[in-house]
Parts: sequence; C-alpha cells; structure tokens
Amino acid sequence: LNYFFMAAKRQNIALELLESERKYVINLSLILKIKARVQGPDVKRSTKERSFFPNSLRYLVQQHVDLLHALQERVLSWPRQGILGDIFLKLTNDENNGLDYYVAYLRDLPECISLIHVVILKEVEDEIKSDLYILFFHIVQRIPEYLIHLQNVLKFTEQEHPDYYLLLVCVQRLRVFISHYSLLFQCNEDLLIQKR
Repeated sequence: LNYFFMAAKRQNIALELLESERKYVINLSLILKIKARVQGPDVKRSTKERSFFPNSLRYLVQQHVDLLHALQERVLSWPRQGILGDIFLKLTNDENNGLDYYVAYLRDLPECISLIHVVILKEVEDEIKSDLYILFFHIVQRIPEYLIHLQNVLKFTEQEHPDYYLLLVCVQRLRVFISHYSLLFQCNEDLLIQKR
C-alpha cells in the first residue's frame, strides 16, 4: 500500500512540475513578445548598443522549451518507476552551461532594469513595464523553485528507486548553486520588488 501511495504521490508531483514548466515557458515567450514590441523601430536608436534584455534570455528560452519537451515526453507516459533526475542532471551539468545562463541573466539584469526604467519609461505604458518586472522575477525564482520540486519528488522516492541517486545529485547541485550565488539572487529580487 505504502509503495502505491509513494508512486502516486511521485506522479502527482511530476505532473505539477510539468505544469509549472509549461507556465514558465509561456512567461518566457511573453517576455520575448514584449521585447519585440519594445525594441521595435520606435525606440530611440541611441540605446541600441545596449540591450534592455539580458543576452542570455534567448538561450534560456531554448533551454526551457527543450526541458518542457523532455518533461512532457517523460511525465505523460509515466511508468511505474518514473525517472526525472536524469533530465535535471543535464540542466545542472557543468558542461551543459544550463546554470551558466542563469548566472549571466542575474548579472545582466540590474543594468537592464535601470535601462528599462529610464529609457522605456517614456515609450511604454506602466502596465507593460510592471508585467515585465513580474516576468523577470519569475526567472530569478525559477532555480529555487526547481529545488523545491525536486526535494518533493525525492521525499517520495525510496532509496532503492533508480531515480533516487539522480535526484539526490540534482538537489545537491542546486543547493550549492543557490548558496554560491545567493547574493546575486537577493540583489535581483530586492531590485525587482522595489521597481514593482
């Protein structure tokens, strides 16, 4: 009975993770839509050397579209011994640069926010600007959210399960990443909350 409960619980958490990834990808594509609008021909060209949007954004979008596809494939045909850890190992793997894009994003964001605040202020209605800050905020919070999701999956994964060790490594990597860049996370969160 306990085994079936754990398996059902894992599957539910996997579905929640999939759903949150789907929403995240929608948010990322909204940013690209706003970007296309904002960086249209109307915006003064004097600022064209400096981007209003972190350069890593397009890599993040691509990465998460791929991640979403991988999750969909896996979660929608979930076997009894469903595995998620390998997908996130790829994301957190040093060779894959997945987390590097987040570091680049966090480093570029403060400058982008001040540019948006100063330059786009005149061009764009406040509502869009505040939407943009909320969407930027989602990106800052995404890695900590993965940690929570994966810890939840791990909670309902027995040690003999083939996913257990993979999840453990991912959770460890995410923890190290978040603590290593905690200042960067904090500074961006504060900035976005203040702008909002």
